[in-house]
Amino acid sequence: MYSTPTTAHIQKPSIRETVAMIIVNAMKPVYFALRSHRKTWRTTQTDLAAMPEGTLGRDLSVFLQNNGLTLMPKAEFHDVYHVLFGFGTTMREETCIQFLPMGNGRYSIPHIITNAVSLVFYPEHWGDYYKAYHMGRRANTFHDWDFEPMLCLKTTVVRKLIFGE
Repeated sequence: MYSTPTTAHIQKPSIRETVAMIIVNAMKPVYFALRSHRKTWRTTQTDLAAMPEGTLGRDLSVFLQNNGLTLMPKAEFHDVYHVLFGFGTTMREETCIQFLPMGNGRYSIPHIITNAVSLVFYPEHWGDYYKAYHMGRRANTFHDWDFEPMLCLKTTVVRKLIFGE
C-alpha cells in the first residue's frame, strides 16, 4: 500500500529563512532600478532550447527548465552564473552566487547588502562564501560581460575565457 504525502512532511521555513526572504524581496525593486540601464535580452527561452547541445544557451535552457524558472529581464546573467559556476538554487547556492561578482570586483549596493545579510543570517556557510568570493577573484573580469552574444559558444569555452584554463 502506498502512503499519501501529508502537509506534516513539508517543512515550514525557519524565522531566519522568512526574514531573509522578506529582505531579498524588499531589495528586488532597488536591484532592478539599478539595472534599468541594461537591455533585456532578445533571446527567448524557446531560442535557448533550440541551440545546439553543449552551448551556453542550451545549458541555460536546461538549467531553467530543470528548476522551473524563467529568464528575469535585465538580470539574465544571474542564471548564466548558475550554469557557468555550477551553483544550484538552494539558499546557500543563491547567496554564494552573490559573492562571486563581488570577488570579481563588482561592489554594487545590492551585492554589499545581500552579502552582509548572508553573513549575518548564515554563518554556517561562511566557508562556502569565502570559496565563492575567491573563485571570483581568481577569474578574469566577467562581472560586466554581456553574455547574450556568448550563448552560441560552448559552455566549456566560456568557462575557459573566465578562468583562463
